[in-house]
Amino acid sequence: MGDRDRNDQGRKRRSGWWRTAPLLGLYRPALVAAGVGVLFSLAGAAAVARWEDRVNRIEFESTAETDSIVMQNGMNEYISRLVALRTLFESANEEITRSEFQTFSARLFEHHPGMLRISWLPRVNRKERAEYEAAAVADGLSGYRIKSLQGERFATAPQSDEYFPVFYSTYPKTSPVYGMDYASVPERAAALERARDNDRIASVRARLYDPRGGGRLSYALVAVPVYAKGTSRDTVADRRRNLTGYVVGVFDLPLLIEAIRGTTGASPAVSVNVYPPFTAGIVGLEEMMPDYSSAPSAPQSMRDVARGLQWSGHLKIGDTDWQVRAMPTVGGSLEMTYDRAGAVLIVGMLLTLSLSIYLMLASRNSRRLSLANRRVLELAQTDVLTGLPNRAFFLARLDELNAQLKNGGWTFSILMLDLDRFKNVNDSLGHGAGDALLRLVAQRLKSAVRATDVLARLGGDEFAIIQEGCEDQRASSTELAARIAKLIAEPFPLPGHRVEIGTSIGIAVAPDHGSDQEQLLKKADLALYRSKSAGRNCFTIYDEAMSAELEARNTLEGDLRDAIALCQLEVHYQPFMDAGTGARRGFEALVRWRHPARGLIPPDQFIALAEETGLIVPLGEFVLRRACADAAAWPSDLMVAVNLSPIQFKEADLFDVINAALRDSGLSPQRLEIEITESVLLERGTENLAFMERLKSIGVELALDDFGTGYSSLSYLTAFPFDKIKIDKSFIRNLTHQPRSSAIISSIVTLARGLDMSVTAEGVETSEEFERLKALGVNFAQGYLFSRPLPIDQIELDGPAEGSQRDAA
Repeated sequence: MGDRDRNDQGRKRRSGWWRTAPLLGLYRPALVAAGVGVLFSLAGAAAVARWEDRVNRIEFESTAETDSIVMQNGMNEYISRLVALRTLFESANEEITRSEFQTFSARLFEHHPGMLRISWLPRVNRKERAEYEAAAVADGLSGYRIKSLQGERFATAPQSDEYFPVFYSTYPKTSPVYGMDYASVPERAAALERARDNDRIASVRARLYDPRGGGRLSYALVAVPVYAKGTSRDTVADRRRNLTGYVVGVFDLPLLIEAIRGTTGASPAVSVNVYPPFTAGIVGLEEMMPDYSSAPSAPQSMRDVARGLQWSGHLKIGDTDWQVRAMPTVGGSLEMTYDRAGAVLIVGMLLTLSLSIYLMLASRNSRRLSLANRRVLELAQTDVLTGLPNRAFFLARLDELNAQLKNGGWTFSILMLDLDRFKNVNDSLGHGAGDALLRLVAQRLKSAVRATDVLARLGGDEFAIIQEGCEDQRASSTELAARIAKLIAEPFPLPGHRVEIGTSIGIAVAPDHGSDQEQLLKKADLALYRSKSAGRNCFTIYDEAMSAELEARNTLEGDLRDAIALCQLEVHYQPFMDAGTGARRGFEALVRWRHPARGLIPPDQFIALAEETGLIVPLGEFVLRRACADAAAWPSDLMVAVNLSPIQFKEADLFDVINAALRDSGLSPQRLEIEITESVLLERGTENLAFMERLKSIGVELALDDFGTGYSSLSYLTAFPFDKIKIDKSFIRNLTHQPRSSAIISSIVTLARGLDMSVTAEGVETSEEFERLKALGVNFAQGYLFSRPLPIDQIELDGPAEGSQRDAA
């Protein structure tokens, strides 16, 4: 109880002891009567239960031990029949033929289900390999060859000093097991070596490499060494020298043990689970499940069995012990039911109930009402998903601390947390995975805070912490934020996935940054926004400059709304040239904002704000319509290229907007080129592909813009119907003095030609760059060398386009 955090203490304060005290007074007579009666009833029932438990345990252990002995005897009989095959090989004067082996094996195990197959593995050296393979083919095994395990498949075995291939087997001659070299399977090779060196029967739990195996591990492979007739086997050296092969049997453990228990009439009152042998390695879930279970219900892991009444033993198969766990069968005669103890307890409880029933009935309604009120209060202050306090509790606690601060209480700080990349998890893995991730995040956050701190989930992927009682509140809050950022950055395990996220944190300290709830939350949010803008997965403490920045941002946002409404935006055009002929092939439309007070504002100062606020949608539609209308008046051989923002791609009516712009302007769709950045392709791939194919169907051309600066996945070029690749200007800038840039551009050009796409180089500023690009095979060039972006009234459309010959670098 001492480990409960301050959040739980706060909730107890509202629904705690002072609320339950009247109920205890109300129930006191009934509780006293019930307590005395229950005490005597339990004492009597416990005494009877101990006697029942002792008698039942003795009977159960005796029955389980008998079943285990019978099961071991049945297993020994199977193994002794397998040993008889060794006698056949070691006593014969001539080589045992395939038909003799199969006939003898079939008779030995004619009425013994559970023996999956029996095989003869001769010892074959390098020189004998070809002879054995030819003999097998002559004996009717078409295509026989010695095979080794390579990964999960078998292939022709490489040259080796010796092999132990399956030569005879009870499987049909078409089975793929023929020729399988047991020496190439590490666990089987180890079992063969134990059997050979110790002259003992060795066994191993194995998986079959044929369709009948099904990938299960509930098979026991038993190896019996066979030595040359009349040879010594006194020492390990003798045994290694005189070994001629192995008789190997594969037991289907569930079928075999079931047959033994069915034949010997095992007690149905005892359920038996047979578990794999213990290994030195870490035991996984699969190894903890039984290879055989006699219970009709689902098999139990060894851990589950150990929680109840059980008997432990071993089932020895060769030199390996399988673990046997027996437990009473559910509903069987040996299941501990405590009937007599239950009867004593019931009688005692009935007597107790008769004494307290009147008082309980009288207080029932009052008690139900109290419990209902308490539950409503808990739910109102608890986040159901994570179990943390919710926004209501957080705000109430914040008000309390502000009130205490005014009366000389401790300073405190607020940490606002927002998870980074959480939306990607929700979108890609589903909301179930998102909920599981939020629960894991809550657990990590709880491990980072103190018992006196308040941790709450405000909603979605937002969390908040109140930290109080520190000598240096600012230093303590930054230390906590750094610890949380590191903790959340570690991978989260989800079923089938490994997820990595981050968290952005904003910090506000009271009373430095405010003395009421609204001020503190607003300033913590501003600091959180700064953290997200700074690159995420970091923390920021509020300072006054943030408020000024927010005010400036809000002013700029309002001005931008007015600019869109008042048509203060302009579209400038920059030409792109045919690299081969030098002819002008079209223009790229670029938006500019002519602010009434600040003059011409470049796009890098307002496009990001437009995308954050959603203003990019009307702004983008304005640029598209204006560009189509202007281009309709150009010569028919000139195209116009328009950029689309990733935000616009999320609009359901984007195709209709483009269609309307073409229809209203009269521009042919073949003269419109839509430029798309790689970030558009990262989300909603199926929907975006369908949209792009609709554009292609009406004749609009598509260009992949800024290629090389994003993910640059080649799958985009094959999955999406692009006509052109635009190389980012960062490669052009280093072209003349960095050979790597030339190599990259050459590779892009070669790739584009193979995919039947053209290539445009952006940012061409010098003649040297242009000449180098032409030599590399670029189709089009665009940059200050030819022209800066100009308004429509400054573009000469009649005369030929000529470069400015100005080195803007």
